[in-house]
Amino acid sequence: MLFTLFLAWIVATTCMTGFSYVFSTLLNENFKEPKLLADLLGKILNVELPTWVGWLVHYLTGIVFLVLLIALYSVTNVSISVQWGIIFGCMLGGIGVMMWKALYKLANTDPPTHTRLFHIQLVIAHIFFGMAAIGMERFYDSFLKMWL
Repeated sequence: MLFTLFLAWIVATTCMTGFSYVFSTLLNENFKEPKLLADLLGKILNVELPTWVGWLVHYLTGIVFLVLLIALYSVTNVSISVQWGIIFGCMLGGIGVMMWKALYKLANTDPPTHTRLFHIQLVIAHIFFGMAAIGMERFYDSFLKMWL
């Protein structure tokens, strides 16, 4: 179970972040959560933070979101499916949007990116997160479990 959690965490957070980086490049906008987090947290703490702090916070948030997925799954007892990944991803995206709004309010600053587009991509990125997390759980159950 711990290995599945670790694998799902790394793959899901990386898929989500990869989507954000590709989307940023395609639209020539800065939707790169780790960089935005480092800048924003630096403003809140009134210090300049290196980008690796943003990466760390982003991946730690990913594990928290994955634990939410597991808790919600155990409470609802729905079958793990593509639809569940999409629904959960949308829910996480909504939570993510609220978290970003709260951080910008705490920092007393406006987002440096196109806000509505950032929120839309955030929801889509979290759908990638949900799908990847569920995909890794299924992959582990179907293929890796027999080898590990």
